[in-house]
Amino acid sequence: NTMLLLSGLLGGLAAFGPATGRSLRHPFNPRLGQRVCMTAMQTGTETTASDDATRCLNNLLEVRGRCSLAEAGEKLRSEGVGLPDGQTLSSFVDSRAEFTLSGRPSNRLISLAKQTTAAALVSFVARVLEELGRPVSTTELKFRISERGRFVPGLSTLLRSHSQTFVVADGLVGLRHSADDDAPTALASGAAVTLPMVRLQRMELCAKLADGSLPPASSVREVLLVDMDNKAFLLEACAAYAARDGVDDCSTLVVGFCATTHNPRVSPGVADQISALSDAGWLRVVMPAHDTKNAADFVCSFWVGWLHSTLPPATRFAILSTDIHLERTLVDLLRGLGRQVVSNPLALRPGVAPPSDLHGS
Repeated sequence: NTMLLLSGLLGGLAAFGPATGRSLRHPFNPRLGQRVCMTAMQTGTETTASDDATRCLNNLLEVRGRCSLAEAGEKLRSEGVGLPDGQTLSSFVDSRAEFTLSGRPSNRLISLAKQTTAAALVSFVARVLEELGRPVSTTELKFRISERGRFVPGLSTLLRSHSQTFVVADGLVGLRHSADDDAPTALASGAAVTLPMVRLQRMELCAKLADGSLPPASSVREVLLVDMDNKAFLLEACAAYAARDGVDDCSTLVVGFCATTHNPRVSPGVADQISALSDAGWLRVVMPAHDTKNAADFVCSFWVGWLHSTLPPATRFAILSTDIHLERTLVDLLRGLGRQVVSNPLALRPGVAPPSDLHGS
């Protein structure tokens, strides 16, 4: 009897996958001493998980065109979609014919395999222009593309050969909203607002965090951590989000981290907003004393720990980085310490009105 009870107990425990609570097998039969595998049910469950994950990623890429593994992983988590047992996101994407993996090992990118190279580039450039919300010079467009870690070969040729999508005239580029758009007329309003970009380091923003210049800890409701070595283009969106209720009523601390050689440009209007947030203590750009391999990542990790120890437990964090190792380490660490954290929120994009609540969007 003791052996039968022990056999049944072990069989019951074996019926559940670790930490998932999903039944994978029938428990031991106390009389027969056999384990009956539910092969068909397990296969069906894995197929459902695979289909759900594929559908979720496909929906994301239809909008984004291409994104990092970190962004894709956060999308799956936010939708409550799991992967088949035993598969990482990288191995799952690599096993699906619908997707293509590219990029460095530390910054893997996912795209739809069915898109041709030209179609993917057109979609990407159109999305950049849509995010900017205005016509820009070809020079600024190239810069905005490089800000996103991309390079479009033959950009001028691509723009002119897809006149159904783009309007090019007098050195300006915009999106064609209808087939009847007259190029000079469609871009005329953009000529008046195309002003020189401002280099970030010329703004001499404050980089100090521990000198008492930050707002009182009790007034900081959330912190945006920006890996500017790969997400510099989101600094403008972060500043707009932080100042959505005005600088005087700000409750969002924006902290950017980058190498000393990184000197992105921002538009003049946003430069004024960034300076105002910095002067009020709500924005900091922190760099290592000397550039070495992963120096900015180590600096970021140090100050994240300092912020965690300094700010109230209710203060929320958002991580913006395409470095999957840095992003996942910080997210797991903060969540393990009881913090509410979001990673690469899709609602935070250039040219899009900031959400009222980043964590609820």
